[in-house]
Parts: sequence; C-alpha cells; structure tokens
Amino acid sequence: MTENFEVYFLNNKISGIMTFPAAEEKYPCVILSHGLISSKESSKYIAMSKSLSDAGIASCRFDYHGCGESEGNIEETTLTTRVGDLNSITEYVLNHSLVDADKIGILGSSFGGSTCIIKAARDERIKCAALWATPYRLEKEDGGIISGIKFNESIYTDFETYDLLSEAMKVSCALVMHGEIDETVPCSEGKTIYKSLKKPKKLEIIKGADHIFSNLSHREKAIDISLNWFRRFFIGS
Repeated sequence: MTENFEVYFLNNKISGIMTFPAAEEKYPCVILSHGLISSKESSKYIAMSKSLSDAGIASCRFDYHGCGESEGNIEETTLTTRVGDLNSITEYVLNHSLVDADKIGILGSSFGGSTCIIKAARDERIKCAALWATPYRLEKEDGGIISGIKFNESIYTDFETYDLLSEAMKVSCALVMHGEIDETVPCSEGKTIYKSLKKPKKLEIIKGADHIFSNLSHREKAIDISLNWFRRFFIGS
C-alpha cells in the first residue's frame, strides 16, 4: 500500500510517498533521506522500501527541495534547509494514523546521511539510524560544481557552522555503512563518524563497493544489513 503526500517548508512543496505493509495496524517506520542530487525515486531507496515493507516496516521516501517533484532551487541547498525539510517530513510521519510513533528510524546516504546525523542528535523520537557513505565535512572543489550543478557558496559556509562529529557523539543505535573504495566520500570519513557515535553502534565496510553501491550485490548487501539493523530495534530480531 502506498500513499502520496505533500508538506511545506519555507513555502516550498516537499513531495513524499509512504509505503505500508498493509492498512491494518500501526507500523514502525523508516524515513529515507536521499543524497545531494538524488530523489525519492532512487533505485536503492525503492528497493530498501520494498524490503522494509516485506519485513512489516513502513517507510517514507521524499524529495528534498529542488529535487524530484519538490519545489525550490537545488542550487540554494544547505544543510540547514535540508534539516528543515526533514523536520517537516518527520512531523508528518509521526502523526500518520498507520505509524507507530514510538518506532521511528532514519536512513540517509551521503549528504542525506549528514542531515540524518543532525536530526538523530537533536530529536529523541528518532530511535535508530543507518548512515550510508556519509561525510562529516564538505570541501569546495571544481569551483563549487557538483555533478554539473553549481551550488551557491552558502552550501559550504552553512556546512561549516555544524560540527558533525560533535553531533554524532549524541547519537546511538546507529549503523555506519561505507563502500571500501568510495570515490566521493573516503571510507575513512565513515570510520571517523563511527568512532564518534555512542553505543550501541555498528560499522560495516563493504569490500570493493563504490559511493552509490552501484554493483547489485553490494547494494543488496547494504539493504540486507540495514534491514536487519532496523529489525533489531523495531521487532527484536
């Protein structure tokens, strides 16, 4: 069962989709926070959503402002605005009639993982998290052009106002997943984030995997490990 919805932040429409195993009871729910230039239609997130549903866990995929079906200009993205988007999405999820508000998790990849660190550190309602290929620093390269998009200088100056490792010290029940040969965010960054987290925590380095887990076997492994992590806190198995 799926349900499309819209929320607003800074007058921008944020488009999302909820997926439920059925329409019969309240379910644990995982919010999926995509990367800088991705969307809720990421093949990884669609596959993750299906795996969660098959396991009896709901999910929420959404587009950050300027991405997918959401409004706004992606060039104006900052970590602060993405945290605001995620806050709005979280409130919608928590108030949904089919969601167990005591069992909310988040999964974020790359810049979406950085956003999740801030959210998990500052919102005790987030019970567990999975961080895929997540950076704790953002360095300007190639004139600020990322994947062909020239972002405003504010994405860098805003990021510098956060201390991601200090924020990570407030986060527990977090899984860190990183590709061994990540060409975008060095594997060492994931390991450093892991060291900062509170226990319980888990580190998984996928041998031979790149930043987006483009190899299907690597992607399936990341999904399976993440699913088991959420099951541990939601279902107890």
